[in-house]
Amino acid sequence: MKKWLFLLGISHSVFGMYMGNPVLPSVIEEGFFFCKENGFSVKAGYQRDWVFDREMKGVSKVSGRMDDFEFLSDQGVLTFNIIDRVEVYGSAGAMRISASHRPMKTVRNVYESHDQFMWGIGVRGLFATWGKGFFGVDIAYEHAHPTMKWMTTNGVPVQPKAGSKITYNEWQVGLGAAYQIELFFPYIAVKYSNAGGQFKHLPTGFIPNSRHFKTKNRRKFGMALGTTLSTGSRFSASVEARVIDEQSITLAADVKF
Repeated sequence: MKKWLFLLGISHSVFGMYMGNPVLPSVIEEGFFFCKENGFSVKAGYQRDWVFDREMKGVSKVSGRMDDFEFLSDQGVLTFNIIDRVEVYGSAGAMRISASHRPMKTVRNVYESHDQFMWGIGVRGLFATWGKGFFGVDIAYEHAHPTMKWMTTNGVPVQPKAGSKITYNEWQVGLGAAYQIELFFPYIAVKYSNAGGQFKHLPTGFIPNSRHFKTKNRRKFGMALGTTLSTGSRFSASVEARVIDEQSITLAADVKF
């Protein structure tokens, strides 16, 4: 029997972003205080993202070519669940960005930021189930603007200015399917993302004729593969890998109050 529940949701707020399992709104049925009969519940979680390559490119001649764009982030996540079908969530934590850039063929600049504040918001919905199959959508946004820790040009250290920083934004829409196998819920998803970074207030002369440049993601479409482990009571843990538009891994865990 098919059960259809349609989701209408928006998110106004990115990085190689964690998409999550489509079954997450319903995978934990019983919490410490909330039971499955409750129409509203709250979850808290933790998320660590390793992004090994975000596939960024310059948007102008000043931008040149991006060789690498990587980051590491840790976030706490607070989730509000409605009838085990729709979740609205917010996250906050810290991230560090590492990048290398060639404004000219003979010049290679390397950047590393401090580990500083980031935040994100999103909504996910489980819009259909069919036997042990689950189908859902996720919409999310993240933002960070860490300041520079150090910079080099052709291996020579360059002192960042007080205002030197990287501003990074990304929004993402994903559609996924999961299937229950005992305690495991493996899933596959496709996603569309729009990511942009701005390197701001660089030292004079660090890049030709400018102190700023912009980048954006080279590929818009990607894929996520992962699995969630849960007994349906209180806790869940997930691992996710993302490919094509990025190479990244996320570990996540949730507890239902």
